[in-house]
Amino acid sequence: MKSLKLFSLAFFTYLILTLYTNIFLKDKLYAAELDMSRIWVASLIALLFFGFFVLGFIKPVELPQWSYWLIISFLSLSIGIWGLGATLIVFLISKKYHSFKDYAGLSFFFSLFLIVAIYMLVGVPIFEWGLRFRLSKILVFLAFLSSISLVYVNWNIKFKTLAFLILEMLFFLGTFRSLMLLVFLMYILPFYFEKRLTLDKICLAIPVLLLILYLSGSLEGLLVRIGFTFLIFHNLVHVSMPFGFFHGRLLLHSDPRWRVAFMFTLKNRYTYFLFGQPIADFGIFGVVEAYFLGTLLKLSERDVKTTTIVLSTLIYAIESGIDAFLLSVLVLFGALYSKTNIETLK
Repeated sequence: MKSLKLFSLAFFTYLILTLYTNIFLKDKLYAAELDMSRIWVASLIALLFFGFFVLGFIKPVELPQWSYWLIISFLSLSIGIWGLGATLIVFLISKKYHSFKDYAGLSFFFSLFLIVAIYMLVGVPIFEWGLRFRLSKILVFLAFLSSISLVYVNWNIKFKTLAFLILEMLFFLGTFRSLMLLVFLMYILPFYFEKRLTLDKICLAIPVLLLILYLSGSLEGLLVRIGFTFLIFHNLVHVSMPFGFFHGRLLLHSDPRWRVAFMFTLKNRYTYFLFGQPIADFGIFGVVEAYFLGTLLKLSERDVKTTTIVLSTLIYAIESGIDAFLLSVLVLFGALYSKTNIETLK
């Protein structure tokens, strides 16, 4: 139940902050007066979906192993033939080595090399803000690859902490606050689950928070960003209920955040909250996907490492929303790799 308690804390903290922003900072969000009933309806819908998430955690239904690989293969269609090829490679590696840990050290340094190479060859987003959107996809992928590798490596605490700090600085240069949070969660949660969370590790949250606030401009800027994500969410609720708008096309879109922004004639890419995609795709029937997410969190609890990855990904997705890549990560580590380990959380 530890993972559900932490996720619930993150979820309701985020929801309260969005309501605060939409009530007290609405002049920063809206160009015109908005009927607050839409905010309350969206909040109630979010709570309904959270209820099905909890139900999936409490009463999980596990599928045959082949069905999870089929789901990942289906999700990989979002990037076409390259996605299917990547799925096949991961499947073959998994059949032989049974877990991610055999390649953890190599994949960490490989991802580190790629991040530095991209900054040197293309540019650093914090100095050239326009690069932020050009590099978003590759930086998200490398953030997951490097932070998951950090979970699995068997390095001593000093070297692991140094690696964590290097990743935080690199993603600070990339200007992605959510990726800094993801790396922090991947680093800190194993210590929490193993009851090794000491004061010095807790204090590492302070510089991470300060860097996130710096990227946001101020605490108010961070709150407005959170509120804007919920603004997108309640717009999705408004146009998608009761039976959905995209009917699965958003989940399989190669760039769903761009698609959501384009839907509202906005530029660039916009996050849409954890349950934004299930609602936009399936309307009220999206509760089935919410149930599935809760099930994956429960199944991941068979091992400390997999529950760290799944919980971190879900907390990250509270802001960003679910896409094919994130759902693939959740299925891979929640339902598949967690079965190859014997360490269980109480």
